[in-house]
Amino acid sequence: MQALTVIRPSSLNEFGSRVPLVTFSDLYGLNDVIQELKACVIEPFHHPERYIQLGIMPPKGILLHGPTGVGKTMLCSALASEAGVNFMLVESSQIRSKIVGESEKAVAKLFAQARANSPCILFIDQIDMLLPKRGTSQSTENTSDRIVTSFLTATNRIETMDPAVLRPGRFDERIHIPLPDSTQRLQIIKGISSKMPISLNDQEINELVQQTDKWSEKQLW
Repeated sequence: MQALTVIRPSSLNEFGSRVPLVTFSDLYGLNDVIQELKACVIEPFHHPERYIQLGIMPPKGILLHGPTGVGKTMLCSALASEAGVNFMLVESSQIRSKIVGESEKAVAKLFAQARANSPCILFIDQIDMLLPKRGTSQSTENTSDRIVTSFLTATNRIETMDPAVLRPGRFDERIHIPLPDSTQRLQIIKGISSKMPISLNDQEINELVQQTDKWSEKQLW
């Protein structure tokens, strides 16, 4: 299992983007989300017999949603590292095409590629670009409308996405990642400063926490 994270099958190269080398220990202020991802993904990968015994089906799909910069991509990259399985990070722009039929072919090929390299975690970033509400596409080819049809059983931003893909059974888990609150910002700032050649006292750290209200994790870094 571990070798898969080091030697990536050549068939993963067509769609896969560069994956950051990161683990859960590198992420701060996201403990609740990390625990949820461990329960939804890592446990079913490593202990499927437990789910079989309890008659529980692991989630078919997980939709992470929240403001820009809260760590969605980094969480998925860390998830792949922790799970020790193949990982495909795909940007929506790699799939979407204005040529009639090409987007659907790319989607089918993408999932076939993931199945062929099982066990594999497939993460599609900025999925809202592929699955907007029907009829809202600016393209004369209505590419997005066609993709929704072929994507209903696959993977899927929230308020701009087609409601059909948010129905029960499409994504068994929808995890919202908001901007960090004061407690989470405290954890992030402490974690970041611990890796820097500086020493901040508690008062300085608390001042930073107050000054960074409504900042994302990316902004704090």
